[in-house]
Amino acid sequence: MELIYQITNELWKRILDWMKEEKNQERFLWACFGISLLPILVLSFFNHPVMDDFNYGILTHRAFMENKGFGCIIPILKAAVQRSVNLWHSWQGTFSFAVIGALRPSIFTEKLTFTHTFILLGLFIGGFVYFSKIVLHRILGLSKHVAMIIAVLVMTLCIQYVPVGLEAFYWWIGSIGYTGMFGVMLVLFAMLFLCKYEKRITAKRMAAMTAMAFLLSGGMYPILLLTAVLLVLNLLDVLIGKQYEKSMKIQITVMNVIFFAGFILNVAAPGNSRRQSNFEPRTPVEAVYKSYTKSLEYLFECTNVVIALVMIGLFVYMLYKLKDTKFSFRCPLMFTLVSYSMVVVMWVPAIYAVRFISGGRYYNILYYGVIMFYTANVIYYAGWLRRKYEKCGEQIQKLVRDLSPLILGVLAVFCVILGFLKINIVQDLEEITSATALKSMVYGEAQVYHREIKEREAMYNDPSLREVVVEEVTYRPELLYFGTLTPDPDESRNQAMCDYYDKDYMVKLVPEEEETGEDSAGEAEDSSEEAELE
Repeated sequence: MELIYQITNELWKRILDWMKEEKNQERFLWACFGISLLPILVLSFFNHPVMDDFNYGILTHRAFMENKGFGCIIPILKAAVQRSVNLWHSWQGTFSFAVIGALRPSIFTEKLTFTHTFILLGLFIGGFVYFSKIVLHRILGLSKHVAMIIAVLVMTLCIQYVPVGLEAFYWWIGSIGYTGMFGVMLVLFAMLFLCKYEKRITAKRMAAMTAMAFLLSGGMYPILLLTAVLLVLNLLDVLIGKQYEKSMKIQITVMNVIFFAGFILNVAAPGNSRRQSNFEPRTPVEAVYKSYTKSLEYLFECTNVVIALVMIGLFVYMLYKLKDTKFSFRCPLMFTLVSYSMVVVMWVPAIYAVRFISGGRYYNILYYGVIMFYTANVIYYAGWLRRKYEKCGEQIQKLVRDLSPLILGVLAVFCVILGFLKINIVQDLEEITSATALKSMVYGEAQVYHREIKEREAMYNDPSLREVVVEEVTYRPELLYFGTLTPDPDESRNQAMCDYYDKDYMVKLVPEEEETGEDSAGEAEDSSEEAELE
């Protein structure tokens, strides 16, 4: 027994010594982060196209079926553009989103549906990592390891507590325009900040930023408006600032012109007017006011005890790590107002156009905004407090150092008590994306769903079958199931799938006495889609 104790004690000491180095802390967190993603990634192999995946992919799938080999590339690209043009006239002006939506990887084969999750997570993680590297390391002056530690913590909160995981990482059409484009937006913002910090724009960076700006100009409206606001503020600052060269002023102006050309093309689409006719929009002033009030309500609603504890820990961590940075952290209240207003901007399009937020995909990016708001303010206020401490006299600093163990001890006790009182392990696990994914696989729901949908797809892809009748699936995994066929052959989803698979008739067979949640959910989704200017 004594030997076991000695071995354990020695091992624990070595682990603690190893964890003292920042690079090892980063490695440990990356390892934990990678492990946490495994259930999400594994579940993707049970995923299948749903809902508007078929609608957006009709023309591109047809182009692929009619043109084999590398000769299909140009027809597929033309079909994607044509789908975008059609939707621009009839549905909404999000032209670049429509092209990307039509180029869904699984138009080639349903077996590629797993790639949706890998692409979406790749865009999201890549955007966060690059943003953190530029803002926290290059500009703020933190070490690369600390910047990545913060990035991993923030990404973990965003991914694991995302409001609707299905519409974040599994459903292509619902995810790529929101979570996917959010990652692209972060890269663009980071590049803009870096260019202003270095006071120059290289040719490669200019090309990359212009391409991303134009891509976002044809995207969904919450991200579109936030990008527009930031680009305008950035343009004004560069034009007014005497520290920027004339060449940089011209480059930023050109990029803004290209972005706002796409912006106008997006918002002026005839399809927007047709959708908007179903609603009485708010006035701009009312929309802004309601966005502030509703976003404040959501701020408290989406904040759980785990988020609070992580932010408390991050605040203490940053008090120490910011000692070597030169950033001044002035006017913290102004920073809070401005940073929160950036979150509110994403609320405005829906509140203005249709008076409410509909769709989990929209709430997903609002949630990302809340987490980034918390993180930015935790770092900023820790830096502000650090600078106040540094300006104090030696006696005050010594007093603070002497009291630090007591303060940290009290804070630790508070966090432990808060955790015991507020954390419900069973209930909270159900909110975690990886736990939900793991549950679907452990209970066998994902496997049964996968097998039954594969049987459906065999019929869908059988050219000899002109009429397809399917039964309801046995299970509806929370992260995978979003409805497909309905009992009504004339329903829009059924018609879209008929066009996609070249069938005359497709319907789901449901006993009359059986109430199906899919139909009611699908109708609600359709009505919100028709109503919502996303």
